[in-house]
Amino acid sequence: MPDRIKMGLIGCGGMSGAHMRGYQELWSKGVKTFDIVAACDIDANRAEERANQAHEFQGRRKPAVYTDVEEMLSTHSELDCVDICALHSAHHTLAVAALEAGMHVIIEKPLGITMRACKLILDAAEKNQRILSVAENYRLARDQRARRWAVRQGRIGEPRMFFWVEVGEGLGKWSWRNFKMEAGGGWVLDGGVHFTDLMRFILDKEAIEVYAISKAYEPYRYDDPAARQGGYDVDVEDAMISAIKFEDGVTAQWTWVGSGPGDGISRRTVYGSEGSLDFATGITLRNGENISNEVLVNEFLAHISDEEHEYYFPSGIEDTVAIELKYFADAILTRGKPEVDGVEGLKSQAICMAVYESGWYGRPVTLAEIESCELEGYQGEINEKLGIA
Repeated sequence: MPDRIKMGLIGCGGMSGAHMRGYQELWSKGVKTFDIVAACDIDANRAEERANQAHEFQGRRKPAVYTDVEEMLSTHSELDCVDICALHSAHHTLAVAALEAGMHVIIEKPLGITMRACKLILDAAEKNQRILSVAENYRLARDQRARRWAVRQGRIGEPRMFFWVEVGEGLGKWSWRNFKMEAGGGWVLDGGVHFTDLMRFILDKEAIEVYAISKAYEPYRYDDPAARQGGYDVDVEDAMISAIKFEDGVTAQWTWVGSGPGDGISRRTVYGSEGSLDFATGITLRNGENISNEVLVNEFLAHISDEEHEYYFPSGIEDTVAIELKYFADAILTRGKPEVDGVEGLKSQAICMAVYESGWYGRPVTLAEIESCELEGYQGEINEKLGIA
């Protein structure tokens, strides 16, 4: 393996901009592990923009620009890996093509548009013995690290319940993310996979069963939501209420509503046998003691070893996208495992898909049924439309 890992970018739209900032942050801190040599997008202008950005901070030959993935992969056999930031509906085709070409893959969440699509990617990674990382960055922030640490240290006693409730109204247009066949679902999948990953991460437990109700109260999204003007039809949910059973008797109540006008709700709190840990206010114990988020983070930082600190914040980097890219590079160089590999990504996504399938079947569903692709009522038409077998 060369000193610098040769990287190709696939998909150069919005989220890829955060990845570019991550690469630039790595370079600015002297972590010059990646050498971006190619950029590909169906829109040549977007690929050109990312190539120019890479050229600016790398200070070497400008990356080649492509509009066809197969052409990029065949032209650049020297590529070690690719970074995929594309429509959810394209994740499996792009990732499998790269893995079959012998390249390691880091891919934006969610791993695939359906569980069957996820399986295709995981199978290709295993078959070709390549590293697969899912770009799940929320858990890498210092406050989330501190929350996991606090729960594992027993700071609130034995965890009992996790309440994640967000209710409000948001009916603005969001491009392809408003359509099931391109996004796989609405915010329950797109943003929700971040949240289910945090639930698993902070509790350090796996989900067992989900019961959920999903609704689409609002059939349109608008240029001007307040005036209900400039609308187009959409086919994804705008409201969801669920109950999740985790291991060891821990339960979670996860609600997301984007069609709730008026007074909003925002609460993310873990309750234990001795107190609570709230994302906004910190820890409140049974005896009335309060520990702010700032104090909690400082306690966490004071208790971890120098080695742990360097792992969590390599070279002092706190940009979570930069950190996940560093973990990906380390896995390639050591033939190790990134913190969020394909299996981790699949397990977090499975909770989101369990929400959809529970709503579809009108009953509680187990995570075993979802991960094995036994239940695909909601996902079935996506698989059929996209030819996912």
